[in-house]
Amino acid sequence: MTFLREILKVTIPSLGVVLLSGCGGDSVSNTETAVNQQLVFTDFQTTVSPIFDLDIGGRTCSSAGCHNIGNGSGGGLKLYSNPALDSFEMDFNYRVAQSLSNLTNPDQSKLLLEPLAGTFSITGSHAGGDIFTSTTDVNYLTILAWISNPEDVVDSGEGSL
Repeated sequence: MTFLREILKVTIPSLGVVLLSGCGGDSVSNTETAVNQQLVFTDFQTTVSPIFDLDIGGRTCSSAGCHNIGNGSGGGLKLYSNPALDSFEMDFNYRVAQSLSNLTNPDQSKLLLEPLAGTFSITGSHAGGDIFTSTTDVNYLTILAWISNPEDVVDSGEGSL
């Protein structure tokens, strides 16, 4: 048994050297590349953001009485009204909307379920009323399409601490 241990001590490290010597002059990279997904900002600006400023049955999501960042009462969804394209305010609204989106199960996103009428709503009722009357509502479908089509973002891990 002692003899076998001695052979293994010498053989295993040597085997590693032999195997690695076959790598030639090519370098080996240990940098990991992760692929994450995020929602598409440009699509948000042109399709989703306008819904937040749309008059739906006399109500506007980004208005002062609802989800306005300045004086709205609307829970976790705080929005700037009528943000300019590519502005800080648009980026803020995008990040808030993204945080309420479920990329794994888009139709289970709080951004969609909270204002959805009837038994579909996760809270039972939306304080601002039924914004989406059903899952066939055009605004519901627009937001669902946005959440359902994220883009891949490659993170090489370089430059991060």
